[in-house]
Amino acid sequence: MSDTKLLRAVAERGNSAPERTQLQRFDWLQKALEIFVAEGIDAVRITRLAQDLGVTRGSFYWHFENRDDLIDALVHYWKDKNTAAITDSILQAKSLSDGIFRFFETCIDAALFDPRLDLALREWARRSPTVRDLVDREDEARIDALQQFFLRFEFPMPQALIRARVLYYSQIGFYALEVQEPLQTRLGYTEAYFEAFTGEQLDSLEATGFRKHILETYGDKLS
Repeated sequence: MSDTKLLRAVAERGNSAPERTQLQRFDWLQKALEIFVAEGIDAVRITRLAQDLGVTRGSFYWHFENRDDLIDALVHYWKDKNTAAITDSILQAKSLSDGIFRFFETCIDAALFDPRLDLALREWARRSPTVRDLVDREDEARIDALQQFFLRFEFPMPQALIRARVLYYSQIGFYALEVQEPLQTRLGYTEAYFEAFTGEQLDSLEATGFRKHILETYGDKLS
């Protein structure tokens, strides 16, 4: 599902009132998401949204009960997009390498996993125990999915858990540290990353095929 379709789906969940203006619940949510990612949760204010959208503040209440209703929709979008991206990436893996490749691809494709959105939630969580609990639960769900992936390919406990943590924490850390590295350079470490995460050697033909696929699909966007 595309970002726009997902955001519309999340918006429509709380759409109990008929649309009486040109703007829809989706438009408010889209603008709120844009501000949240760029400036943080404190910048997501009804007056600011109305000004940016060129409408009156009162029109907001045709679509949301209050600001908390809007914030809840933002959080649901984050969960539906980013956690689902990770769990889905390895759910149908046909082999160990296939799962790792799918996870790698998810992490470099913002259409699948949006790191800026994830970091915005984490920054908010530093100041909100409630959001901290929510982020912790989502992290646990993501790690559990990766753990189940390793268990499926016969990694024993606790090795499956530790490898899941290493794989997940290394990727989140890559975003948090804002590592600047050309995609081609990063792909050059494919075999080394695979061995570090799995303890196994990656077939050279598989590595070459993966690099070719990623560069042909994302090279122009991420280089």
